[in-house]
Amino acid sequence: MVVSVASVGCDAEKTNLEKLAAEEEAAKKAKAKEEGGQSEGGAEGGGAEGEAKPPAAGPSAGLARDAFDIPIPATEGAAKLVTRGSDDRGVTLRLALADGAVYRVTTIGMLQLPLFNQPTGFAREEEVRLRDCAGEGQARRCTVVHSYRHYDAEPPTGDGLERDEATVAGLTSTHGIDATGLRTTATTLEGPEEQREAKPGADLATAHRFYCIRFPDQPVGEGATWTDTCRMRQSGKIVTRELTWQVQTIEDSEEGTRVTLQYAGTVFREDSKKPNARQRGQVKGDLLFFADAGEPHLMRERLVFTLDAAKGVVTNTQLRYQFAKVTTDEKGAETLVRTDGKPYEQPPIVLNDPSAKPPAGAEGGAEGAGEAGDKKAPPAPR
Repeated sequence: MVVSVASVGCDAEKTNLEKLAAEEEAAKKAKAKEEGGQSEGGAEGGGAEGEAKPPAAGPSAGLARDAFDIPIPATEGAAKLVTRGSDDRGVTLRLALADGAVYRVTTIGMLQLPLFNQPTGFAREEEVRLRDCAGEGQARRCTVVHSYRHYDAEPPTGDGLERDEATVAGLTSTHGIDATGLRTTATTLEGPEEQREAKPGADLATAHRFYCIRFPDQPVGEGATWTDTCRMRQSGKIVTRELTWQVQTIEDSEEGTRVTLQYAGTVFREDSKKPNARQRGQVKGDLLFFADAGEPHLMRERLVFTLDAAKGVVTNTQLRYQFAKVTTDEKGAETLVRTDGKPYEQPPIVLNDPSAKPPAGAEGGAEGAGEAGDKKAPPAPR
C-alpha cells in the first residue's frame, strides 16, 4: 500500500547506526587473542566485558529490567517512531499473517572465535507456523508456532555448537504476534521435560519466534527510523536486542513493492562466568521485505560480542536467514516457494537432504533464489 507521509523531527536515537559504524572501524584495529569459546557469536570461556552499561536513552527506556539489569521487552504498545522519513511517498509495513502459513527458514552462519584462525560454518533449519489468526490490517493477530528441524556445524568448533543446539532442538514454542511483529503474549513451551526445565530451554519463554522483525504502526518513507527492544535465541543464549530500524529503499517492480530495511543496535546477554553480570555486543543487518505481500524474504546480519574490551578480544558471527513458504499438493508432496507465493528460479536446497547439491559454482546461490547452502559446506553470508 503506497501512501503519502509527512516528515517529523529527528531524534538522537537515530545515531545507533552511526555509532555502530564507528565501533566497527575501531574493532578492525584491535587484535583478536586470548580466550574464546564454543557457542555461536561468543562462547563461554573467557574475559567477558561484564557490567557494560546500556545507553542512557533508547529503545529500552522505561522498560522493566530483569535481575541482570537487561530490559524486558514490552508485549503491548507500538514501536517508537523517531522520524517518518521522506514525504514524497511511503508504505505501510505490516506482516500479512496468513492463517495456516508454514515458513521454512534456513540460516547459514559463519562464526569467528579469537583462538581459531579458521571460522566455523553452521546451518540451521527452522519451521514457523501461523494459526488462530483474526482481525484485518494493522489489527491482525495470530499465534506463532516455532520448531527446530535440522542443524549442522563444521570443524573446528562444530561439535560444541551441535551439543548446544541439542539442548533446545526438541522444543516447540508458541506466542501471539500482531501485524507489526510485536510479541503479544508470553512464550509457552512443549517438548521433552528435561529440555523444558533446563535453563537453555526455559529461557525460550522470553523469546520472539519471528526473528525480532518489527514495524511501526504508521506509514513510513525512505529514511524513516523507529526503535524496538526484543529477545531471541542467538549465540547459544537468549539475547536482548535494542535496535534502531531504518528504511533504506522503497522500490517498485513488476513483482510489487520491495522495501530494504537496515537495523543496528546493542545486544545484551547473561555472562555465565560472572554472576549478576552481562556481556554486551553489537548487531547490524538488513532485511528485504515484500511490502505488498507483507512477507520477509531475506535477512542478513553481523553479530559481534566483546569478550575483553581492553585487549580487543571479540567474536564475530555472520548470519543469513532465508525465508520460504511450504506448499503441499494433493499427494502430500512439499514444495518451497518464495514468501510472496512466486516460484524460485532454482529449487531451494534443503538442509540435511543428501540428494541435494548446490548448482555448479554456486556459493549458496544468488539473492532471491531461495538458497540455503550445502549441508557439508555452508557458505558465508553476503
